[in-house]
Amino acid sequence: MALGASFLGVSSLGKIFLYVFLVLLGGALAAPLAWHLIQIFPPHLLHGHVGQIQGMPFHRYFSRSLQVSALVLLWPLLRSLRIHSLKEFGILPNPRPFRDAVIGFSAGLLCALLLQPLLILSGAFALHADWSSLLLPVLPKILFTALLVAVMEEFLFRGVLLGFFRQVTTPLLAILLSAALFAGVHFLNLSSSGADSGTPRWWSGLGMIGSLGHALPSWHLLLWAFATLFAAGVILGWMTVRTGSLWAATGLHGSLILGQQLFNTAAGFQVIPPDGLLPLFGPPQCNGMVPIGLVPLGAILLSGFLAALLLKKRAQPPLFPTGR
Repeated sequence: MALGASFLGVSSLGKIFLYVFLVLLGGALAAPLAWHLIQIFPPHLLHGHVGQIQGMPFHRYFSRSLQVSALVLLWPLLRSLRIHSLKEFGILPNPRPFRDAVIGFSAGLLCALLLQPLLILSGAFALHADWSSLLLPVLPKILFTALLVAVMEEFLFRGVLLGFFRQVTTPLLAILLSAALFAGVHFLNLSSSGADSGTPRWWSGLGMIGSLGHALPSWHLLLWAFATLFAAGVILGWMTVRTGSLWAATGLHGSLILGQQLFNTAAGFQVIPPDGLLPLFGPPQCNGMVPIGLVPLGAILLSGFLAALLLKKRAQPPLFPTGR
């Protein structure tokens, strides 16, 4: 029985790696096509939103193409793994989805309310002179982005990837593995030198993958960013296992994205050299979306602690609701 399970795990793991390779290849080839397609439309279309998309740097097209590629190829992957329902990955019908989502969102809101005033008071960040007038026009876009990214990433990382690992290992190890991959994938969203300049060619996405090492920050900033993302991934994974649902994790994830994007709009990092306040504070990484340092890491951990308190009386779901 153990030998058969091992072969099943190895075979399934090979399909996961093939899926990741095809996602990277598909996203890299689709990004230049998406860029050229968008340029066809008049910039004033949809009240100027098309023009804003046209002005995005190429690495943003690459990032979005990877996400679309991951979703498109997910169905063939699940079919090949003989997965017919997310119940097989431990995702169960949630009788209280709104309450779980509010718990997650509230925990993330606490993180933002604690962290962002400290960032301003420390002198690491300064509010822009017209910060209040900058927030309202971009609020709908930021809300939409936070919701979309949170739903997509929670479905992929906690719904599918964590669920797969839970079938072949212990829940704790599954959470740690999925959190490590969640953290690592975020460094694919880095802009490489020269990748965003000029007209993208069909190989530009492949070139971005090949030059990824040149776009990474220095090793100590990289480790701090990985630690923040890994901690968030562990908390989100634990919330998914604890509730048997994606609602709480999606609420927390969405509030973290919302808070960071609003803060990036209202304030700017001003420390020279950039690592001058480490280990307490540092420059946000991954295109400004990942705050680094002991204080941001502590705020993330505190949000997880609050989520654990709020979920304390929630009924425990079965760890493995269906057999394979």
